[in-house]
Amino acid sequence: MIMDSAKEPIQFIFALFLLLLSAANAFVVPTELPSPGIWPDKTYRWHYNPHNAPMWLNEGQARQLVVAASKVWETCGVRMEYEGDTERTPGVMDGVNVVGWSLGMPAQLRGLTEGRGRNGQLLERDIMFRPDRLEFKLHPRLLRKVISHEFGHAIGLTHSSQCFDVMTLAADCPKMDPESLPITLTEHDLERCRAIYLGR
Repeated sequence: MIMDSAKEPIQFIFALFLLLLSAANAFVVPTELPSPGIWPDKTYRWHYNPHNAPMWLNEGQARQLVVAASKVWETCGVRMEYEGDTERTPGVMDGVNVVGWSLGMPAQLRGLTEGRGRNGQLLERDIMFRPDRLEFKLHPRLLRKVISHEFGHAIGLTHSSQCFDVMTLAADCPKMDPESLPITLTEHDLERCRAIYLGR
């Protein structure tokens, strides 16, 4: 290919600029958004809907997994109270906090927390998990991490800037081996949670 010699330096500089720009973007540290609020009495009371749970988990296993994942947050000053099962659908803002499984959520998501709040106080938080993700069956540790992560959102935590936290957003970080994902809270997870629940 013949290139116009007058354009060569400009094209080289432009290509170099694009290369440097992409390299700079690769090292951008995501910012941590402030918490939308906390539960007024520092207690997240929730019900579990077992409908649509993964077929490879029996009902008792699925419930036990969800309850255990919620409890990890109690070390930072918030109470997690499981108040029994419900037939209510997660994701419907009806004044009841519902945790469960949903085939209606976007297929690309593993978990989703929806809710509402006012004046720095949380009023409702529903949590949904996508039950048909094969990766959950192949890597139970991933499912446990996702459940703990969504409970973090339910009590007011936003995504973390650190890639080894439970609260990290996977899309912001290099792909990790599912078997090395954090399932216990890191010191940074705890610091952020304590800042909103013990610092007030």
